[in-house]
Amino acid sequence: MTADFIYLMVAYGLIQVIDGNLIVPILFSEAVNLHPVVIIMSVLVFGGLWGFWGVFFAIPLATLVKAVLNAWPTQEHLEQLDQ
Repeated sequence: MTADFIYLMVAYGLIQVIDGNLIVPILFSEAVNLHPVVIIMSVLVFGGLWGFWGVFFAIPLATLVKAVLNAWPTQEHLEQLDQ
């Protein structure tokens, strides 16, 4: 292994870390209207629960959770229905 190869691998690793932990969450947050931190946390949570498939479905599942929470009736809404 030469020094050039090591430099190349370090540069490639840094690009992958920046891409996976910064650029992709920001791009997906604009597409699905979720905060980038929510996307990162959903990948960590669902990946911890279900491994590869949890990581694979993390963003759709986070979007589903957000949609359910937005559609869930609040106490104010229930009181307005009672009147």
